[in-house]
Amino acid sequence: MKMTLGYALLRDRRVPIRTKLIALGIGAAGVGAIELLQLPLEGVVAALLPFIGAAGDLALDGAEAVIGSVFIATLLMPHLAPADLVRQIRAEVERMAHS
Repeated sequence: MKMTLGYALLRDRRVPIRTKLIALGIGAAGVGAIELLQLPLEGVVAALLPFIGAAGDLALDGAEAVIGSVFIATLLMPHLAPADLVRQIRAEVERMAHS
């Protein structure tokens, strides 16, 4: 899996916005599921460190939601975008990397 290809697909205007939204939605759902699994541990940390724990938890959750969703979307984009467009953008990315 090439992260650069997925990120290039996510940024490219030729890829339909619907495909990008589907990838980001799946990424957000994945991050949401992970967050639900972390709730008991976050409650303990927030209780042990009342002010820093709660504020740090909110900041970390926000960063995880954005970064995690984009990360998962970049991994999914080569599989969701039209195959001919993926081949074309892959060739462009490889050409840029070699120059």
